[in-house]
Amino acid sequence: MPTTSKRNAKKERILNAALKLFSQQGFHATTTKEIASESGVAEGLIFYHFGDKQKLLLYLVNNFSFVAQLQEDAGELSKLPAEEALFQYGLAYLGFLRTNMDYLMLIWSPELIRDAEVSNEVSRLIEGFGTAGSSILKQAAESKHQPEQTIQVAMMMLTSSILVYCMLHSRFGQEVLPLGDESYIRELVRLLMHGFNEES
Repeated sequence: MPTTSKRNAKKERILNAALKLFSQQGFHATTTKEIASESGVAEGLIFYHFGDKQKLLLYLVNNFSFVAQLQEDAGELSKLPAEEALFQYGLAYLGFLRTNMDYLMLIWSPELIRDAEVSNEVSRLIEGFGTAGSSILKQAAESKHQPEQTIQVAMMMLTSSILVYCMLHSRFGQEVLPLGDESYIRELVRLLMHGFNEES
């Protein structure tokens, strides 16, 4: 009988293979037979672990999250001044996006944008990103008494701007915005915290 660690390793191989093939070929064009071949497991193991291809896709979407990484870093970030904490958050988020580019290409693909179940999960995921970073912004906004809605909008501005920056760099390279990652995120955080009219 296979050990739990061997079963988990096979499950992980299936997930990695599915993500790679779904993002390269499209969800509908990829067969479970191809996933099995790519991951080096019997096709029946895919159905054993996930039920069917749609459930495998939803598992991938459900288990992709920056929030878990942020929770690990939360203790260290809470010790920093708010502006520096947001900067570190931004750098970590950008690194996470770059590491998971296959996933980003998959969830924003035209066929999955039309999938209601996947869209619901992506919406939940985006809310999680915003919620996770909002505590940093709340700390910064306490003295200025900013309403909750303003903090949510500010967090959406930060995360969406970093996502667009990541996608542009992925497609066009450094020449699109040659500031460099750290300079871009620091300037973004400065604008968010101080706006155009205040000195940083």
